[in-house]
Amino acid sequence: MGSMWLDEVIATARLDTLPVQARTRRELARVLAEEDAPLGRITLVVMSDPGLALRVLQRANAVEHRYFRREIVGLEDAIHMLGLRTLAELERQAPLAEDVLDARRLEHYRRGCGRALLAARLALDWAELERDRVPAEIALAALLNNLGELYLLARGDARINRYLEMMEEHPDVLPHEAEYVTLSTSLEALGYGLACAWNLPEMARESMRGRNARHPRPLYVMLATQIARHAFAGWRHPGQGGDLRLVSELLECDPATLCDRLDRVLDRFNERAVLYGLKPLETMPRASAADDSSWLDRRRAALFCLAPRTDELERVAAALTGRIEDRETLVLDWLHGLHRGLGLNRVVYAALDADRRTLTAEQLVGTDFEPGFNRFSLSLDRGGLFERLMTAPGALWLNASNRTELSDQVPKDVKTLTRVEAFMARSVWIGGRPVGLVYADRRSTDCALDARAYQGFLHLSALAETALERLVSQTPG
Repeated sequence: MGSMWLDEVIATARLDTLPVQARTRRELARVLAEEDAPLGRITLVVMSDPGLALRVLQRANAVEHRYFRREIVGLEDAIHMLGLRTLAELERQAPLAEDVLDARRLEHYRRGCGRALLAARLALDWAELERDRVPAEIALAALLNNLGELYLLARGDARINRYLEMMEEHPDVLPHEAEYVTLSTSLEALGYGLACAWNLPEMARESMRGRNARHPRPLYVMLATQIARHAFAGWRHPGQGGDLRLVSELLECDPATLCDRLDRVLDRFNERAVLYGLKPLETMPRASAADDSSWLDRRRAALFCLAPRTDELERVAAALTGRIEDRETLVLDWLHGLHRGLGLNRVVYAALDADRRTLTAEQLVGTDFEPGFNRFSLSLDRGGLFERLMTAPGALWLNASNRTELSDQVPKDVKTLTRVEAFMARSVWIGGRPVGLVYADRRSTDCALDARAYQGFLHLSALAETALERLVSQTPG
């Protein structure tokens, strides 16, 4: 469920809004003027500017060609297909960032493009290490992963400046919390909507959906985006340890080895950062690589708590009692109601696989920049509270009054995944059998769950369960 503003932005969005940088124009002209310039070098210039990369990719996929029968998912293939003359023409037709952006937005835009390039180089490095079948596809998806942010900067929306300033001034704030108070929408949702509207490759689109963190290839994209964000913030974010630890596990390397790989990619990035008006980035402090304990996430005091929005809660309640024609819209309406209407930070609907006795995240809200959490998957074979909720309809609110009694019944992997001391959960039953579970928390102990939030959680979940039952009864067969 998007806001009316978000829906309008996506419906009226034009790819031509995204500018290219003057340095791109100059560098591309120099490279194309060279006789027999390597295609890899030309590709690097294009990759360094997401606005140009988008134009090249979309044009290549819009042209029928006898040698490319499938979707083009890599920039080098796209440039090879279009030819250098078309590439030069696409660049000349694009507006220049220096002409259309004011000084503050231009600074943010350059940094956003830089983070995108660093994410792409990190993702490419990891994909090649893992011998991925198409590393360029993963690199391109990482390059475009912060599309929503870049588009709002190019569009000139003042709210994106407030969002980026909050992120710079308060490194402890999580991006989706800053989104909540400055944008009132999700940059991930905006990016995904734009990617669908512009027919971007499937990997680029699906890497913008948190639920796909359970799949390795999109997860590399999400983690590369996160690590690039941490590098640009000077390695100060309290949650970076979890991201680094997850990368280390995926690549099956120790922290010191991972830091060596990060340093090599950063060194190559810094060679281009200077060309694009960015300061060279610091490498990760070596003490962090030598000491595994430094990779543990630091607990942080909440700068603010998410304010419940009564109007949003009422609107979603009305929507759930009305006519909804598809299941995905219904579930997202429900979760957005819990997130925005009740001010619950992280909300998940996990579907039950009865044969495997596993609950796996189907939709998540408020977790856009938490790839580790987005892998939400719980085995019922471990027993405990969640297994009981799947054997009989019920709900629970783990809090200070019952924590001593119930804490041992929360599976260890759930504690590791959520890292909270209080949460709400309710099983969902349709036709007399369990089909899933809804989970919510407020992440920080400074923003405690309360009885009002729990009653709202139960009420909205009951409406959603009834709506799901009604939808199933309307489905033929």
